[in-house]
Amino acid sequence: MIRLDHITKTFTDGRRTVHAVKDVSLEVRDGEIFGIIGFSGAGKSTLVRCINLLERPTAGKVFLDDTELTALDDAALRKVRQGMGMIFQHFNLMPSRTVFENVDLPLKRTGMPKDQRREKIMELLEMVGLSDKSQAYPSELSGGQKQRVAIARALSCDPKVLLCDEATSALDPQTTQQILKLLKELNAKLKISIVVITHQMSVVKAICDRAAVMEQGRVTECGSVYDLFADPRDESTRHFLEMASNVGSFLETFDVPGSLADLHDGTHIWFLVYTGESTGEALMSRIYQLFKVEANILYGDIDYIKGRPLGKLAVNLRGDPADVEKAVQYIKDQGVKTEMLK
Repeated sequence: MIRLDHITKTFTDGRRTVHAVKDVSLEVRDGEIFGIIGFSGAGKSTLVRCINLLERPTAGKVFLDDTELTALDDAALRKVRQGMGMIFQHFNLMPSRTVFENVDLPLKRTGMPKDQRREKIMELLEMVGLSDKSQAYPSELSGGQKQRVAIARALSCDPKVLLCDEATSALDPQTTQQILKLLKELNAKLKISIVVITHQMSVVKAICDRAAVMEQGRVTECGSVYDLFADPRDESTRHFLEMASNVGSFLETFDVPGSLADLHDGTHIWFLVYTGESTGEALMSRIYQLFKVEANILYGDIDYIKGRPLGKLAVNLRGDPADVEKAVQYIKDQGVKTEMLK
């Protein structure tokens, strides 16, 4: 559906040059929800604006289906953009227009007759759960309702692609979940491809099929969301996932004297990642039965990504060194990824 070939975007302001996006190549498949994640300043928002050419790349090519957008003139590009909806963090609604009128804004430019526009707008508002708010003004709506209006407006021209630039960052957790549920429903119902730009790991885990991790303008890793969380290959990807989750809070305790991770008895802390069927195994009790090795659990978490369990444990293993070695090998043999932390 979308293909980015070696996209680079450089901004120059007087003597200062900023390389916001550096040689990024990506593909977004037809009908999938694709995430682009990273810390603030990683280049995510610039990259998504290059997809619909709100920012024209300094170098590289952008394709929608088989059409090269970067080769189009302004008139042809405006027409193609009708097939690419976009929603933003701060909604971008016209405060002096009603909900109905905000959704009608892009439709007016299509030349569609007024009665057809009205029917379509009411269908869209019904789809996003706001059919009773058509005559309300943005100031009368909650944040979640404003974003629903923005989604209805973005869908008004029947786009093939919906670009979401930090669309839930201004919302509380409960409202975020409601908007994500709506996006999933729209993806399934309309078969629309969705690109989600976010720094929120919970958003990526909740709705994305695949994701790319960005750091300092580059894509460091790309793959299925489950694989990214279960087995990140790149060190910068791993660092981002740790710092953006509560694993990072645990790792910070290594530098705190007197913490559970502050060991002085020659033992070690092992970090275990359980995937698939191994997640439900009672391995800690089993290694005591088999090898008389005690496991003191310092950190534990089980998550569900796309319906698949992913478990993470940090344990201090105590026992005869030879028995601990056997226990660790036994854990590995059960398909659990292991790493000695300390």
